[in-house]
Amino acid sequence: MPSIAHEAAVELLRRNPQLAAALLASAGVRVPAGAAAVLADSNLSVPEPTELRADVVTVHQGAAGKIVVVTEVQKDPPDGDKRRAWVAYLALAQVEHKCDAALVVIALRERTARASGRPIATGHPGFVLTPIVIGPDTTPAPDGLGGWQVSAELAVLAVLTGALDLGDADTQRLVLRAIARLDAERREIYTRLIRATAPAAVRRALEELMATVFRDEFIDGLLDQGRAEGEERGRAQGEAAMVLRVLTARGFTVTDDIRQRVQACTDLDQIEAWGDRAATAKSLDEIFTF
Repeated sequence: MPSIAHEAAVELLRRNPQLAAALLASAGVRVPAGAAAVLADSNLSVPEPTELRADVVTVHQGAAGKIVVVTEVQKDPPDGDKRRAWVAYLALAQVEHKCDAALVVIALRERTARASGRPIATGHPGFVLTPIVIGPDTTPAPDGLGGWQVSAELAVLAVLTGALDLGDADTQRLVLRAIARLDAERREIYTRLIRATAPAAVRRALEELMATVFRDEFIDGLLDQGRAEGEERGRAQGEAAMVLRVLTARGFTVTDDIRQRVQACTDLDQIEAWGDRAATAKSLDEIFTF
């Protein structure tokens, strides 16, 4: 079963696919200038019994060209089957996306980084795959080359790989400062990822900083978000009650199923659409499409 740290690293790439380009650039491999990064299907299987599913696949396409990056996260050293699968991942990614492909392995331990970086001989003359490894000694600095777009992701990744020691007070401030600038959703997710992988003492230190030095972003920001979400839920509840009153006033029999469906809905657009139909509809079927 994948570890929390493994899933945390995968989540960083899913939240910001541009991170894959930054990791590639740190190894001297450039993506096309101006390339936009998008997630692709990580299932690289062909119609055969064996399933080949990479952790994350991103496609980076710009006016100058296109490259697909297959990113794997490893907590423990890869065995022979995994290393052979990496070769297949690249070949299948090339076929699927009709472009060059590169393999990046995020190693969460030093010994895993060493094992993951060993060349993989395929048996064919000249065809040897050497993975690009991002480990404790090679994780790009958050403020390094190309880091401005992914500085928060690089900061969290550096914690996961051990490139940054979160037990250090200066590092704690650096990491919180990096994620404090994010939108509320990513800030909350990355905070949870860090807390889930940090020792208890470090969690307490981070929580103290979030409650004092970074209060505006982490405490007041969450409170503001909560108030906004509460206002949204309150408006939805009010609109739902109005729909039910209109239905009753027009003589419709409101069943428990319909009542529960309307009251449970939090999509204001949907509730308003029901309200518009309720004013003129001749039957419940015209209002609710099941």
